[in-house]
Amino acid sequence: METINIEVDSSNEHVLDEILQLTNSNIHCGLTTKFFRVKENFGSGEVICWSFDGLMVRKREIKFNHETKITGFYERDSLLLSLLIKGEKKIYVPKPEIELIQEEMESCISFINKSDGYISYPKEKVISEIIIKMSDEFIKKHQLAASFPIYKNFSIEHIKENFSNQLDYKTQNIISEILSDEKTGLLKRLFLEAKVLELILLQFENKKKGIHTSTTLKKIHLAKDLIINNLDTQFSVHELSKKIYLNEFLLKKEFKKNFGVTIFEFSLQQRMNEARKLLSNTTKPIYEIAELVGYKNPTHFSAAFKKMLSITPKSYRNKKF
Repeated sequence: METINIEVDSSNEHVLDEILQLTNSNIHCGLTTKFFRVKENFGSGEVICWSFDGLMVRKREIKFNHETKITGFYERDSLLLSLLIKGEKKIYVPKPEIELIQEEMESCISFINKSDGYISYPKEKVISEIIIKMSDEFIKKHQLAASFPIYKNFSIEHIKENFSNQLDYKTQNIISEILSDEKTGLLKRLFLEAKVLELILLQFENKKKGIHTSTTLKKIHLAKDLIINNLDTQFSVHELSKKIYLNEFLLKKEFKKNFGVTIFEFSLQQRMNEARKLLSNTTKPIYEIAELVGYKNPTHFSAAFKKMLSITPKSYRNKKF
């Protein structure tokens, strides 16, 4: 598979000058807005960049024709927040040697103080992302380092600790606002500054609370998928916790918080929904359907079905047919 390798020059103001072509730009009330498109020989897509007073916000939706590796971090001496809405990318840092995959609906924040390493993008996959770059000027203006040790805690050496936090609903709401906003000039500038500070505050709060949103949420969703994909098995909370390497208390708490029902309630809903489909769309005997949804005893299945739907499996099937 062909890979496009691009060496980044730190003097370039914008990422991928070799790949992007400037199509339009304007300056209004101190806000610089630039529009780019991806050159056809590299791929397709567009990038919009807003910048002012040490802050740069980029919105991009791009797709590369080939796997593309960008060697060298162009955003040096700045706090960088990546919000990946769609797609994936690989980040490699040589010292300490770290290779990470950022997937869709994940964030990564780091203070870039060195140029070693690379970012790799896959072939023919849409990358939808918001990238926020905060210079020293912006950090000092808002005294961000005064209340939180940015340079230490968010240094690239600690990127693994600050990597791939699943985007929570507050962050997703802010992203939606940024993507849909149509303000210009001073109003756009004030809007972007406010939204960036909101996003940074969320990052700080999660860091201070020791919230590892990505790890926990991924495991909660893994538990959900295990239930859905194994309806013939009735997992206990203990069994699920062992499979996803998450303690039982946190598993129960976060599952209810994210899905609005307990693990037992969710599992029962999924198994009964599957049973209804099988009763309606197949001629499988009820004892076989019971086994397919995790009941070794058909009587226990019938009792659970009737308790939930106020009708026996046999009557439900007869009613449907």
